[in-house]
Amino acid sequence: MSAGVLFRFALLLLLGKRTLAEIRYSVAEEVKDGTVVGNLAKDLGLDVGSLADRRFRVVSESKEAFFEANPHNGVLHVNRRIDRDDSCQGSGVCLFELKVIVENPLEIHYVVVEITDVNDHAPVFTEKEQTFEIAEHTSPGKRFKLHAAHDPDAGMNSIRAYTLTSNEHFEVDVRQSDEEKIPFLLLKKSLDREEKEKHSLLVTAVDGGKPPRSGTLNVSIVVLDSNDNRPTFSQDTYQITIAENIPIGTSIFRLNGTDPDEGVNGEIDYSFAKTLKKNIDSIFEVDKTKGVITVKGDIDYEENDIFKLDIEASDRGTPPLTGECRIIIKIKDVNDNVPEIEVTSLSNIVAEDSKPGTVISLISVKDKDPCVNGKIICTMTNDVPFELKPSYRENIFSVATKEYLDREQVSHYEIEIKATDCGRPPLSTLKSLNIQISDVNDNSPHFEKNPLEFYLTENNVAGSSIFSVSATDKDINDNAMISYQIVRGGGPNDITSFLNINSETGEVTALKSLDFEALKSFQFQVSATDGGSPPLSGNVTVKVFILDQNDNAPVIVYPLSSNGSAQGAEEIPRNSKAGDLVTRVRAYDADTGYNGWLLFSLHPPGERALFSLDRYTGQIRTLRSFTETDGAEHRLLVLVKDNGDVSLSATATVTVKLAEPKEAFAASDHVQSAAEADRSEDRLTFYLALTLGSVSLLLVISVVVLIAMRCSKSTEYTSKYLQDAHYDGTLCHSIQYRSGDKRYMLVGPRMSIGSTIVPGSRANTLLMSDAAGEVRQLYFFMFSFYSASVLHCKEEHDRSGDKSRRYSVPSGDAVLNYYSKGAQGGRRLNMYRTRPVIFPLLLCYCELISAQLKYSTPEEVKVGSIVGNVAKDLGLDAATLTSRRFRMVSGAQDTLFEVNPNNGLLLVHKHLDREHMCDRNAVCAVDLKVVVENPLEIHYVSVEVTDVNDHAPTFAERGKIIEIAESTLSGARFQLPGARDPDVGINSIQRYKLSQNEHFRLEIRERDDDKIPFLLLQKQLDREQKINHSLILSAIDGGTPSKSANLNVTIRVLDINDNRPVFSKEGYSAELQENAALGTSVIKVQATDLDEGANGEVEYEFGGDTNAELMRLFSLDKKLGVIRVEGQIDFESTHAVKLDVQASDKGQPPMTTDCRVIIKIQDVNDNQPEIEVTSIASTVAEDAKHGTVIALISVSDADSGPNGKVVCSLTPNGPLQLKPSFKENMFSLVTKDTLDRETTSSYDISITATDCGQPPLATFKTVNIQVKDVNDNVPEFPQNPFHFYLTENNKPGAPVFSVNAVDKDAGSNAAVSYSIVRQGGPNDITSFLNINSETGEVTALKSLDFEALKSFQFQVSATDGGSPPLSGNVTVKVFILDQNDNAPVIVYPLSSNGSAQGAEEIPRNSKAGDLVTRVRAYDADTGYNGWLLFSLHPPGERALFSLDRYTGQIRTLRSFTETDGAEHRLLVLVKDNGDVSLSATATVTVKLAEPKEAFAASDHVQSAAEADRSEDRLTFYLALTLGSVSLLLVISVVVLIAMRCSKSTEYTSKYLQDAHYDGTLCHSIQYRSGDKRYMLVGPRMSIGSTVVPGSRANTLLMSDAAGEVRKKMNLYDYLRCFSYVLE
Repeated sequence: MSAGVLFRFALLLLLGKRTLAEIRYSVAEEVKDGTVVGNLAKDLGLDVGSLADRRFRVVSESKEAFFEANPHNGVLHVNRRIDRDDSCQGSGVCLFELKVIVENPLEIHYVVVEITDVNDHAPVFTEKEQTFEIAEHTSPGKRFKLHAAHDPDAGMNSIRAYTLTSNEHFEVDVRQSDEEKIPFLLLKKSLDREEKEKHSLLVTAVDGGKPPRSGTLNVSIVVLDSNDNRPTFSQDTYQITIAENIPIGTSIFRLNGTDPDEGVNGEIDYSFAKTLKKNIDSIFEVDKTKGVITVKGDIDYEENDIFKLDIEASDRGTPPLTGECRIIIKIKDVNDNVPEIEVTSLSNIVAEDSKPGTVISLISVKDKDPCVNGKIICTMTNDVPFELKPSYRENIFSVATKEYLDREQVSHYEIEIKATDCGRPPLSTLKSLNIQISDVNDNSPHFEKNPLEFYLTENNVAGSSIFSVSATDKDINDNAMISYQIVRGGGPNDITSFLNINSETGEVTALKSLDFEALKSFQFQVSATDGGSPPLSGNVTVKVFILDQNDNAPVIVYPLSSNGSAQGAEEIPRNSKAGDLVTRVRAYDADTGYNGWLLFSLHPPGERALFSLDRYTGQIRTLRSFTETDGAEHRLLVLVKDNGDVSLSATATVTVKLAEPKEAFAASDHVQSAAEADRSEDRLTFYLALTLGSVSLLLVISVVVLIAMRCSKSTEYTSKYLQDAHYDGTLCHSIQYRSGDKRYMLVGPRMSIGSTIVPGSRANTLLMSDAAGEVRQLYFFMFSFYSASVLHCKEEHDRSGDKSRRYSVPSGDAVLNYYSKGAQGGRRLNMYRTRPVIFPLLLCYCELISAQLKYSTPEEVKVGSIVGNVAKDLGLDAATLTSRRFRMVSGAQDTLFEVNPNNGLLLVHKHLDREHMCDRNAVCAVDLKVVVENPLEIHYVSVEVTDVNDHAPTFAERGKIIEIAESTLSGARFQLPGARDPDVGINSIQRYKLSQNEHFRLEIRERDDDKIPFLLLQKQLDREQKINHSLILSAIDGGTPSKSANLNVTIRVLDINDNRPVFSKEGYSAELQENAALGTSVIKVQATDLDEGANGEVEYEFGGDTNAELMRLFSLDKKLGVIRVEGQIDFESTHAVKLDVQASDKGQPPMTTDCRVIIKIQDVNDNQPEIEVTSIASTVAEDAKHGTVIALISVSDADSGPNGKVVCSLTPNGPLQLKPSFKENMFSLVTKDTLDRETTSSYDISITATDCGQPPLATFKTVNIQVKDVNDNVPEFPQNPFHFYLTENNKPGAPVFSVNAVDKDAGSNAAVSYSIVRQGGPNDITSFLNINSETGEVTALKSLDFEALKSFQFQVSATDGGSPPLSGNVTVKVFILDQNDNAPVIVYPLSSNGSAQGAEEIPRNSKAGDLVTRVRAYDADTGYNGWLLFSLHPPGERALFSLDRYTGQIRTLRSFTETDGAEHRLLVLVKDNGDVSLSATATVTVKLAEPKEAFAASDHVQSAAEADRSEDRLTFYLALTLGSVSLLLVISVVVLIAMRCSKSTEYTSKYLQDAHYDGTLCHSIQYRSGDKRYMLVGPRMSIGSTVVPGSRANTLLMSDAAGEVRKKMNLYDYLRCFSYVLE
C-alpha cells in the first residue's frame, strides 16, 4: 500500500472519529410534548442496562430545556412546545446543540437537533397597493422597485418567487440581496399613452411550501404623455388637377394632418417647406391653422403644367415634431391656341418620273396647347396624287408623291392643306401649294407581242430577208424615234452572228442557209431603243423554228459499208426452223417525221420463198425449213427508202450461207450469241431512250422554274448574284446584287459544318446609307424549304430618344433582324443563325427613311466653334452647295448655329448656356433643318448641347439648427434643406455626405428628379453625454472634377427626466461602536442626477421596507443624506443594522433609486470568560489512546470578535492537552502521550481561560487525573529472525535448536509460553517439528534429506499471561547441509538391465577428430559432490579414440586402417568429486562401416543436388519463354499502331454536308485551286454499291469559258477521300 493511500486512510479515520462524536436529529416545529426525537443509547452503542449506573444524561446550552433524555431506555424526546420562528427568528438553519454524557468511563457525545420549518405563515405585503407614474418616452430596461413581501418561514417555506399578471410591457425582476429577494418592475417594451393610458397589474409573492401560500400587491401604472408622435398625413403624396386661368383666391385643397398626442403636443401648424422654388409662394398660399391651399397668382399651362408643393406640418410640443407630404398640382389645359402651318421648303416643279414617296415640300405645324388640344391632324382637302406623310418627329409632315405622275394627263396641281387640332372646340388653319409637272422620257418602246415566233424552211437563200419586227413608243419627237438591234451573246456558237437587222425598219436577214438537221430551232432578242435622254429600250424574244425538207437519203448502218456498198454475210444451220432470225438490217435517216420514216423490202422478189423481211424493223427470218435441194448460199438485196414527197433510198446486200449440222451448232451458238447481243442492244436502246426522256423532262422543269423565277422578279430592281473572285471553295460567303446603278453586298462568315454565328454579333451586319438624302427602298426576300415566315415589327426607343423599328422574320433555326432608324438615315441588317439554312433568300421589307444628322457640342464653347461637317455627313458635293442654295431654314433657335455655304460646316453662332436654354431638362437638343435645292432635299440636324460642370451645388441657408429631445427613439427622421445645382445629368447633385458621427446617418429619398436628404437618428441621444452635436452636410455633384457645397447642421438635445438619481456606491458600509452617543453622525450617502433643473434635485428617505425599530435608532437628513444615532446601540442585541435608503428627483414623474446601508456595531470587551467542566473521569487507564477524552470543558464570553475569542491553556505541561472542539469555545482534555502508570500514577491539571480583549480577562480551574495500570507490554525475542544450520540425515526425535523471549511486565503479565505457528497444509514442514512451551526447545520428528529439502522456515509465538494476553512472533530459518550420498547416473547410453550399453556405427574412412558419440550423466548432489569426471577403461583404447574429461564426448584420434578391427568396445567411467567418491560405468561399442555404404550416402546427397539443378533449369526456361511471348506481344501492338497510322492521307477534301441528305441524292463538293473552281459529283449510291477502280464512268469533266478541260477526278478516288474523312 502506498504512502498516499495510507495518508488518506488515516485522514478518513480522523474525520470519522470527529463525526462519530456527533449525532444529528431533526424534528418539525409545533410537535406535541413527548414526541420522540431519536434513540440516543442505540445510536451511540450504549448498553441500556448500564445507563442509570453511568449517569446517562443530556446537557443543553440554552436556558430553556426543550429536550430531555430517558435514563432507562436512552430515548430523546421533546420536553416543551417549539416555535422555530421565535427561537431562530427566520435564520436559515435552526439548530439546538445538546451534550450527552455517560460516566465510568467518561464519554461525551454531541447531539444536534435541527428544527425543521413548516409552512404556517403566508407572505404579507406591508401595503395593499402601489402606484407608478411612468412617462411614455421611458426607455425599455428601466426598473422600478416594488414593495417586498415578508414571510417568517424559512428555507423552502419562505418566499421563493414573485409573479406578475401577463402583459406585454412589464415583467418582474428579482434581485437577491443577502438572504432577501427584492422585486423590481422592469419595463421591457416602451409605453404608448396613445394606445393605453393606465395599466393595472397584480404582483404575487409565492412561498415554497406544500401547498404554497401567497400574498398579492395591486400595482397601477399611469402613463404620462410626451411629444413622441409627429403629425402625419393620410397620404405621402396628394394629386389634384385644376384648370388653367382659375380665379385668384380659389381654394383648391384642404390638408388634414393628425397628431395622437394631447394638449399642445397635438396642435398642428401648416407651412410650405423651405426647399420649394422661389416663385411657388407667389402662386399658392397655405393657411397656417386650417391647412387650406388657395390660388394666389395667375396659372398658365403653357408656362408650367405641373406644380410640386412640399408641405410641413409641425406640432407645438417641445421640441416640435414635423411631418411632410407632397401635393402634385396638375394643370389642365384649355384649347385657346390656333395651329400654325409653316412651309419650310417647297419645290414647285416636279418631274413626272418622280418615284412614289418623293418629297416635294416639308411642312411643320405647331400648337402651343399640349396633349389633345395640341394634337394636330393634317389633311389634303382635294384629290391629288400627293399625300401628307408624317415624319418620325411629331407635327412634322412631308408632302410626297403617292403614285407615279403623268404630265400628258395632268400638268398642274393645286394642293390645299388643312391643319386641325383635337381640342373642344377644334381650331384649324388652311395652306395652299402650287405644283408644276415637268415632262421626261418615261415611255419605252413596246412590242405588241412577246415572244415573236417565226417558221422557216431549211435551205433558204443566204442574204435574203426572212422576217421583220416592229415596236411602238408613246412618247413623241426624239423620245419616240426607235432604232432596232440584235442582242448578241458574243460566244463562238452564237446563232446571232449569222443574222442581221435593219436598225430603222426592223427587217431581219440570214447570212447563211439554215439546215434542219444541224439546227432545228433557235431564239434571240431584239432591242428597240428610243431617242430620249437617257434612252429607253424594250426587248423582245424572237423564236425561229426550222421546217424540215427531205434532203437526206437513208444510211445503212448494218451490214457495214465497204467501198461505198453495204454488204454482209450470215451463216445459219441448215436445220433451222421456219421463223428463225437470220439477221437484221439497220439504217437511219437524218430527216425527221415522214422524211425520216424508213421502209425495208427484198429484191428480187424470188428470194421471198425462203426468207422474209420485216417492212419496218429490217429483220430477216426463214419462211420454212431448208431441204437438201436448197442451195448452200443465197444472196439477198435489201432496199431501204424513206417516205418523203420525193423518196430517197439505199440498198444493202446480205449473203446467207447454210452450214452443215456440226457447223450448225457453232452457227447456232453464234446465232444465239448474236440474238443475246441483239436483246442486250435492245435493252440498251430502251434504257437510253428512257434516260433521254427523263433528262429532257428535268430540263423542261428547270427551264420552267427559271422562267417563273425570272418573271417574278421586280421590274425595277433586278439582282445579279455575282460570284466572289476570291471564293475559297468551302462555303459561299458573299452575295453581290444590284439595285439600279448601285451595288450592295451581303457579307456572311466563312462557315463549315457545325459553325455557329453568335446572335447579336455585328460581324454579319450590312450598313447602307442613303447618298444625297434620297429616299431609298430596299426589298429583302427570304423563303425557306421548312416553313413559311411571319414578319414581326417592333418599335423601339434607344437611349437618345430616337425611334427605330425592328423587323424580325423567324424561319426555323434562322432569324433575320432588320433595323430602320430614321435619325441616322441608315439601315442595319442583322442575320444570325444557329445552323445553316438551305437556300436563304432575302424578302419583303419596304419603308420610307428620312435622313437626319445628330451632333453634340458642350455648352460654353467659343463662338465659331465647329459642330460638324453637314455637307460631308450628308454626302453632298461641297462645290455645288452655293448653287444648290445650301442653307438653314427659319427656326426659333436657328440663330444659335449657322452653316457655312462654302464648305458645309455647322458653326456655333452665339454663346451657348444650357441652363438658360433648357432649364433642367435631361436632354437639351436644338432641332435644325438644312435645305438644298435642285433637287429639293430636306435634312434634319439635331444638335445636343451637353452639360459641363460649370455650377457648384448651393444651399439656400448657411446653417440649420434642429432641436431633438433626448427621448426621441431611434429611427426618427428630420428633413434637411436640399441643395440646388443648375447642371443636369451626371453634373447635377449625385450624392449627399454627412460628417462622421455615431448618432445620425443620412437617408436620401428620391422624389421625382429631386434628392431630398433626411437626417435619420440611428442611436438615441443623451443630453447628459453631449448637449450639442455639430454636423456637416455636403452636397456633391458628379462632374470631373466634382464640386460641392456644405451646410452646417447643429443638433440641440433637449433634456427630459430620463435619468434616475445614482448613488456613488451601490452599497454603503459603516462601523459604529456600541453605546455611541446620541446624534453621532454614522455615514453620509450621496446620489447624483445627470438631469438639469428640477429633474436633477435629489431628496433622501428611508425605504418603505425599513423596520420601525431601526428607524427609532437612526435618523436620515432629507437633503444632505446624513444618517445619525437616535437611540441606544447595544452590540449584544444587534451586531449589524441594514437600512434601505431611497433617493428621488423632483421631475415629473419623479424617478427614484435605492441603496443599502450596512452599519456594523463594534463590540467593547466588558465580559469575563466562564469555564464549565461538563464531565470528568477521575481514573484513566495507562493504555488510553492518544486523544482519549478525559474531561469536557466549555468556555464562554458574551463579547464577540477578539473580545469574545477565548484562549485556554494547561499548567503543568504533561502528557495531557486541551484540544479545541469543532464548536467554538468548546475544549476537550485529552491525552497527547502514552501514559505509564509505573512512571507516574496521577496528574494535577490547572486550566486557564483568557479572552483577547483589551485589556484581556482570564479565569482559572484545577482538575485531578488518576492513571490505572494495564498489561501493555508484549514478550520480545532477542533477535528476529533466527538462523540455524543442520546436516542432512539427522536423528529423528533429537533436539535441533531452541528459542527464548522476555516480557517487561511483572507477575502474570510476564509469564511466557511458546508455540509453533502451524499453517495446517499437507506440505507444512512444521508438522514434523515440535517445541517445548516453557523452554522453547525445538525437536525434528524425522531425518532431513538435502536432495528433498534444502531449507525451510517457520514462526514461533511467545504469549504472556496478561488479560488480554499479548504475544510476539519470531521467524526461524533452517538451512540443510549436503552430504555425498548419491552416485552418478548414466543418461546415455540408455540403461538396460541395470547396465548402460550402446552401439555407434561410423564409416571406416572417418578422419581424425570426428565425433563418435557423447556419454551423458548427472549427480543429484550439489557442489563438489555433484561435479562429474569422465575417463576410458582400459587405457589401451585411447590409441584410436579420445574421451573429453568434462563433457563425455568420444572422438577419433586418427584415421582407421585395414588392420584396425571392425568393432571396438569402450568402457567409460563416471565419478563425482565427493570426499568419498561415487562412480558409474557405461559401455560403448563402435563399429566401422565399409565404403560402399558411404558411397550410398554420398549418392543420395548428389541426387538431391541434381534435382535442385534440374528445377533451376526449368525455372530458367519458363522465364525465357515468358519474356519471348511478351516481346512478341509488344511487337504486334507496335506494328498494328503503325499500320493504322500509315493510312494514306493523299486525298483530303473540304466538303459541305447537305443538311437534308436522305442517303440517295447525288452529292457534290465544290473546291477551288488557285483561280479555278471544280465540282465533284457523285452518283446516287446505296450501301453495298461498288465502284470499279480506274473506271472513268463516274468522272465529271468541267470546262471553263475557253472550253479547256481544267480538272478531272475519278469517283473512286473521291470515295476514298470521303471514307477517310468519315474515319
